[in-house]
Amino acid sequence: MGMERIEVHIPSDLTFERVVRASTDEIGKVLEIPTDRLEDLKLAVSEAVCNAIEHGNQQMADKLVMVVFTVDTEKLEVHVIDQGTGVDIERLDFSEQHVEDAHIEGEGRRGFGMFLISALVDQYEVKSSEEGTTLTLRLYRKEIEP
Repeated sequence: MGMERIEVHIPSDLTFERVVRASTDEIGKVLEIPTDRLEDLKLAVSEAVCNAIEHGNQQMADKLVMVVFTVDTEKLEVHVIDQGTGVDIERLDFSEQHVEDAHIEGEGRRGFGMFLISALVDQYEVKSSEEGTTLTLRLYRKEIEP
């Protein structure tokens, strides 16, 4: 199997987060991702979509959240793309040693959501510009050998 690509675009309305969750579930089942890992992925994708709607697009319904699933023989990638004005990547350090209580509670930001996402998937990365932010979640289909 070569590269497969599935795209789901939703308006910035939290009601439609479940559409992305259902899509993640179906794709995971097709790929025979084990149930517990699929549940983790669905939670991570839901958090990412909610972040994109609330923080990226500021719940402006005319802005879209694009979710692009790309699958190849070794991994599933989920790209969650918003049309916001971008974030300061420096402030989005999700590594454990940077997550402090102040981070989680402070400023009403969902820093905890980002920490949760980083814990649920094999790899993640964030790219951001004035045109928006892309959060890429990666799940390897076979465990990487140490």
